[in-house]
Amino acid sequence: MKPSITRAARLGALGVASALAFGGVAATSASATEAPSAPTEGEAFDALAFELFQDDSVTGVLHDGSGQVIVQQLESEGAGAAAKRIQASATAAEVANTYGNVKIVTVTEDELAKPTAATDVVGGYGIALFPDSGSQGAVCSVGFPAWSPSGDPAVLTAGHCTEDGAFGNIFLTDPAGDTAGGGAEDNSTVAPTYALGTIGFSQFGGAGNSEGGPGDALDVTAIDVINDDLDLIPAMTDWANTDDLSASLASNITGVGTAQIGATVQRSGRTTGYSAGPVDTDRFVSDVEAEGYLMVDDRIVKGFAAATQAIPGDSGGTILQGSTAVGIVSGTFRYEGEEHMWGADLQANLEGTGGYSVMLDIAEAEVTSLESGANISWNAPISGTAAANSTLEYAFVSQGSDASFENSATTAVDGSGNWQIQGPSTPGDYTVYFRVKSGFDTSDVTSFDTQVFPTAPGIISPENGQSFTEPVTAISGNAAPNTEVTLSGDVTAKVTSDDEGNWSHAVELGEGSYSVSAQQTVNGKTSAAATVEFTVGAAAPSPAPEPEQPAAPEAPAFINPSNDGGSYVEGSTPGTVTGEGINGATVELRVNDELVGSATVEANVWSIQIGALPVGEHTIAARQIVDGVASADNAVTVTVTAAAAPQDPQSEEPQQAPDDENPQAEQPQQDGQLEPTGAEFDATAPLALGFGLVFAAGGVLLIARQRQLKSER
Repeated sequence: MKPSITRAARLGALGVASALAFGGVAATSASATEAPSAPTEGEAFDALAFELFQDDSVTGVLHDGSGQVIVQQLESEGAGAAAKRIQASATAAEVANTYGNVKIVTVTEDELAKPTAATDVVGGYGIALFPDSGSQGAVCSVGFPAWSPSGDPAVLTAGHCTEDGAFGNIFLTDPAGDTAGGGAEDNSTVAPTYALGTIGFSQFGGAGNSEGGPGDALDVTAIDVINDDLDLIPAMTDWANTDDLSASLASNITGVGTAQIGATVQRSGRTTGYSAGPVDTDRFVSDVEAEGYLMVDDRIVKGFAAATQAIPGDSGGTILQGSTAVGIVSGTFRYEGEEHMWGADLQANLEGTGGYSVMLDIAEAEVTSLESGANISWNAPISGTAAANSTLEYAFVSQGSDASFENSATTAVDGSGNWQIQGPSTPGDYTVYFRVKSGFDTSDVTSFDTQVFPTAPGIISPENGQSFTEPVTAISGNAAPNTEVTLSGDVTAKVTSDDEGNWSHAVELGEGSYSVSAQQTVNGKTSAAATVEFTVGAAAPSPAPEPEQPAAPEAPAFINPSNDGGSYVEGSTPGTVTGEGINGATVELRVNDELVGSATVEANVWSIQIGALPVGEHTIAARQIVDGVASADNAVTVTVTAAAAPQDPQSEEPQQAPDDENPQAEQPQQDGQLEPTGAEFDATAPLALGFGLVFAAGGVLLIARQRQLKSER
């Protein structure tokens, strides 16, 4: 019976604990618009659960995957001492009214959790427990092969199996005599076989096998194995082969974790055998439905509930989710009208044992970078996978030798399960043996065969692709020290490297092209070949000829102005320049080196407007382009003079010079000038003369100059 405290005192304590758990936020009244939620995890849930256990009617505090807190409460009807608990207070009802996510489930005394050990307790592999004197004992099941804090073999089972330490003589039982193996249903015929060990640690409930409290609600016994004939295997039997329970396994055990609500559990025990399925035909899965704290035979045990069958004798048995160890079978009870198993939380139990750990099946090392039997170069990397965050131990031995780790080395396996090592530095045929270690666990040994070859020797001189004008007198390079090097190709020889690995062979190679290869042989293994190619006395190759350029077309000709250019009076310059060219060519015209236009030659004639030219000397240049190739420039120079100012009719008449001073009278006719006929003519009208234009202006005759220019464009 728990200590009795008043209802007011219990509510006061609950209020303080709740305020602390929620960071100082007190619970609101049930009349509030939206009721607060009770905690469902961590220290806040632990504090709430153990405050609720102060109510003598509370027999379980759980939470499920939907965020609901389930309070199991003994119903008040009926007689008996247990039924009187509810009369002490109504704390559970107060909590249910305060929080919106609290549900109260009432149970009868027949539905209260009971230990599955009592006098008939069993586990994954059946065990029998006896006191120091007398034959009356109990049967349970092995939960997990384990390690003691010092690394010695051990076994975990339920704490209540030892009857608070009274049953300390522990034996394995004959599987064929266990109920799961076909023995009596009432556990009346139990056949102890091998001595298992002695109790190293045991606790049911709290410390000293008390009722239990926050952080101290266990159901675990650690048995130190003393029988050297036993071989512990980190796996769970499926009870398919009672001659050898390890011959048929439901799962290996690869890790330890916390039961996840909604995930399926697997369970194994000596009474009901292996179960990963339903309690009845209406339930096709066996999932964890809730977790928290439950009273098992007046002891509080932290754990979880799953709708799977477990009856006396299954206590201490294995509970897995996948291959992860999550719990020890602790009890059986009815929850929401169905039979459920209560599993003691494995991690909480391990923390309370003072250093015991579950034995794990460690993933073996596997080489992934090469196929077994592959050839590799000396010191080549070898990589693969193994259990994450473990240590890989490896040893190279000659092929055909037994596995030995006498001269082994180690390397770390990273968090992703990857590792890399360096192959042997000496050529030969090897087997490399691996084993993986994590804590006290060691994987099975794996092996990998490989042939190690030396790398090709180096050829230092001549260099590959080198040309010589003088004969080559030596081939030299490097290799392993004191190693035979074989030359082949255009030079054949065998030489031996010196203590530093240098080698050289004298030759006399004249003009020609050569190819020489070198290989080295170490421990009967010959390397691949290194090859160089070189020439002696060969003329340098002639440069590739420049591609022929198409011939440039001739420069275009001018029609107006003519190729001789000309002189113009300001305002009378031609506005359009015309000329002759190649049909289809493009003519570009520049005036004073500035592009003024372009045109296509049609009927061998081109025409481009330039506008009026100012007074001064101007260069007009033209070129034509055929198929992208431009001709040289053809350029003419024209001169533009200022127009004469108009004469005043009242101006002084010019004096007539004497006949002997009149140049017109006796001056001979000049080239390009028409002989006067005595007829009057307009001195400003142009006269055609050959292909040019001649202008009479102020009695002065101007002749244009022609200039042929090469294009600089």
